[in-house]
Amino acid sequence: MPPWRTVATPILFAVALPLAVFYVLRSQGISQWLALTLSGAVPAVRMAVEATTRRRVNSFEAFMIGMLAVRIVTSLLTGDPRVILVKDAGLAAAAGLWILGSLLVAKPFAFQAGQYWHGPTAARTRETAWSVSPALRSGLTRLTVLWGCAQLLDCGAGVLVALLLPVESVPALNRAKGLALLCTVALITISYSRRYGRRHALSLFGSAPLITRREGRSP
Repeated sequence: MPPWRTVATPILFAVALPLAVFYVLRSQGISQWLALTLSGAVPAVRMAVEATTRRRVNSFEAFMIGMLAVRIVTSLLTGDPRVILVKDAGLAAAAGLWILGSLLVAKPFAFQAGQYWHGPTAARTRETAWSVSPALRSGLTRLTVLWGCAQLLDCGAGVLVALLLPVESVPALNRAKGLALLCTVALITISYSRRYGRRHALSLFGSAPLITRREGRSP
C-alpha cells in the first residue's frame, strides 16, 4: 500500500466519514442522539470488516473494536447526546491506558505498531533487533510513553469540550483537536526517530534496523 494511503485511510474512516455521517443525518432532521450513535459505528464497522477480510485481528484492533462496541451499546441505553460525546472522549483514555499498559508486556505499543506495517520478513528482522539492541528497546519505549500520554491529554481536552460547548459543534471540534494532536505527536516522533537514528545508527521503524558493533553484532 502506498504511504499516503497508509496515512489517509485511518483518517478517512476515523475522522472524515463519521463527521460526514453525523452532519448529513442532522441536516435531514435526525436527532442528535441517533446521529451520534450511527456516526460512531463507522470506525467499528471498518475495523470489523478488515479483521474479517484478513481472518486475523491484532490485540490493539480487538481492544478498539470492543471499546467501540461498548460505546454503541451504552449510547443506545442512555439516550443523552452529551453522555455519548463524553464517552467518545473516553475512548482516547482507553487507548492511552492500553498503550501505556503495553509497557508491562514483552513488547510495547511502538514496536507492535512498527510490526503491523511490515511484511513477515521485515517483522522477523525487527524481532531479532529487539532482542539484541537496548537502544531500540529504549527508543520505542519512550515513543510508547509519548503516544499513551498524548491520548490521555486528548481525552481530558475532549471531555471539557463535550461538557462546555454546544452539542452540534463538539464532533467537529473534537475531531479537529484530535487530528491536530495526532499531527503534533507524529512530527515529534519523526524528529525523534531521525535524531535517534543519527546518534545510534539505528532505525526505530525501518524494515531492517542497523545494529552497531557496540550493541553486540560483530562486523
